[in-house]
Amino acid sequence: MEEGEKRFTGSWSGTIRQIDEVRWEIPQDYKRGMRVPALIYADADLLGDMRRDLTLEQAVNVSFLQGILKHSITLPDGHQGYMGHA
Repeated sequence: MEEGEKRFTGSWSGTIRQIDEVRWEIPQDYKRGMRVPALIYADADLLGDMRRDLTLEQAVNVSFLQGILKHSITLPDGHQGYMGHA
């Protein structure tokens, strides 16, 4: 790994509740300070991909924002974002 390079290893191990075939919820009590649950729109295969990077953690992070109502929502095109050099 080069200097300044960021690496994420591991996978999501938090609670995810299946609502239906394409909706999943990370409950508000997953992390102290969450204002709302995180709602994820994805099929099981896509959710599996999201569990391997920081996508679901970012969904949780959005749930902390002031003014958020009802849910943090992650759509099927959700991804962890750019993890480049600082």
